[in-house]
Amino acid sequence: MKARGKHMGDLNDRGWTTFLRFCFLLMALVPGGSSVCLSQTNSLPPMGWEPWYVDHCGNSSSWDEVYYRKVADLMVSSGLKELGYTWLTVECGDHYRDKDGQIQPNLAKFPHGFNAITDYIHERGLKVRNYSDAGYGKCCCFEGAGSRGHYGDDLRRWIGFGFDGAKIDWCGGHDEKLDPRTQFLQFAHEIKQSAKPFPLEICVWGEGNPWEWGKDVGGFWRTGGDLDGGQPAANHGDWQLLIKNLDANRHPGPDHVGPGKGWNYPDVLLVGLPGGLNETEEQTQFGMWAIMASPLFLGNDLFNTPSYAWKILKNPEVIAVDQDPLGIQGDVVKEYDKGNLQVWAKQLQDGSRAVALLNRKDEPQNIAVLWSDLGISGRWKVRDLWSHQDKGVFDGRYSRTVPSHATALLKLSQ
Repeated sequence: MKARGKHMGDLNDRGWTTFLRFCFLLMALVPGGSSVCLSQTNSLPPMGWEPWYVDHCGNSSSWDEVYYRKVADLMVSSGLKELGYTWLTVECGDHYRDKDGQIQPNLAKFPHGFNAITDYIHERGLKVRNYSDAGYGKCCCFEGAGSRGHYGDDLRRWIGFGFDGAKIDWCGGHDEKLDPRTQFLQFAHEIKQSAKPFPLEICVWGEGNPWEWGKDVGGFWRTGGDLDGGQPAANHGDWQLLIKNLDANRHPGPDHVGPGKGWNYPDVLLVGLPGGLNETEEQTQFGMWAIMASPLFLGNDLFNTPSYAWKILKNPEVIAVDQDPLGIQGDVVKEYDKGNLQVWAKQLQDGSRAVALLNRKDEPQNIAVLWSDLGISGRWKVRDLWSHQDKGVFDGRYSRTVPSHATALLKLSQ
């Protein structure tokens, strides 16, 4: 089943021309009309893949044109595309800045230039984003030059190269003591001038409270640090960092988050990466990201992923919670034991409720959800979204034992 609707970015040429004419008219008549137009591609949390967590842009791959072609093919053949994973991220030393200050493809990796690979990805019905930094600098030693002083020029180059969006990091911006809001609003100004939707990942790790202004840029924004704590690639996250980012992501205000605005993003999915979270914790990450309407970007090595991880990542019922058209970010409605046992809830478009029973403790615990905590009453059907089983009809409450670091993910329907 397809979990995502048809976006404005998928319009044919005639529809796109009509849409742009509407945008120009709206910009002339309505203050801020360009923001309205640019937000139309942001109706659901984006889903895709990016390479950083595989090995921090190391030597497990050449990260070149051949590799990204294989990734695009796999996203189609494996069914990821049909489930909604449609964004592919090109990074890892992919570009440099020439003597004239222009972004250029690294021809050692992309001998046919960027257009050859972006065309290949588009032909498979996927979208592709590139990578840069808001400062002059870059993250570590493997990425390309930053965009400070070149926001407009770089944007025009990226569009010309066929990219549909960008991940903009903050290593240079942080080291150069820049103000996140100022820098990203400059990016947003350039996007509006281009009159072409170009969503950004505002990768500022929560600096500058991006949930307060991110909607004015368009896209989604990181609310916390890297889940591996900046450690070597062999360390693929731990439970405490996962909980820290989950807590830091709790900014569900409808004035800032939702369709046409943007999405809080607590970092990449670590499901299927060795040396970090265990299987239960990985399942918890996926389920909690879905409850929070987070973007879902895979960080695993797509060619070396264990079967249990695919079972988690391809769960259509969980993806449907994340991609629900209402776009509400779920939040805690009840907690016990100093917040170690939590009930999270998210209203869905069909009137049902998605509920997560999260056990943050190191031993199994019984957790109950009360109808009064959800603002409902009467008899409701409870379905387990991990096992795809109906658990029965209940009146007033439902409880179960939840293993350590696990999440029971439920759907309640009348």
